[in-house]
Amino acid sequence: MMNKKEIRVYVREQFSMLASEEREKRGREIHGELFGQSFWKQARIVAVTVDTYQEIPTRPIIEKAWREGKTIVVPKVDRERHQLDFYTLTSFLHLENGNHGLQEPMPSKCEQIAKENIDFVIVPGLAFNRAGYRIGFGGGYYDRFLENYQGKTAALAFSFQLFPSLPIETHDLPVHHLVTEQA
Repeated sequence: MMNKKEIRVYVREQFSMLASEEREKRGREIHGELFGQSFWKQARIVAVTVDTYQEIPTRPIIEKAWREGKTIVVPKVDRERHQLDFYTLTSFLHLENGNHGLQEPMPSKCEQIAKENIDFVIVPGLAFNRAGYRIGFGGGYYDRFLENYQGKTAALAFSFQLFPSLPIETHDLPVHHLVTEQA
């Protein structure tokens, strides 16, 4: 079995070889799967990151949520406290360049939302197994956030991000649902 570093390198290579048109096409397939799920339909406040090139496109998810009257919250990394704070996002114009190359909410234009008010979290990651365990980007921020989170969780993954087994540590928590272009 590959170690976490090798898995991260492999998945990043796969993303770099994926043409943007193919990424968008396969992303739409995953979005269709997600939007058909009961946990999506029932959620009122949805947490999601604004994607980088190494993730499933999330802007269409955010736009669909807005059209459906859902509240979207996006994370801002608090490096001093080593945690994520989530803020409402009502416009892509309220984003700024943040930590780790992420687009993060501007606290001056967005309202902070408490963890217990979030119904559903789309958890980012680089690699996943069918049991819902994941390898993230290496900061441990989502692992800490999910420790006592009570709502529903899901991860979105292209087929090349799925592995039969992953190195799992005692603090790792699986997501409830894994959504891929292969259903």
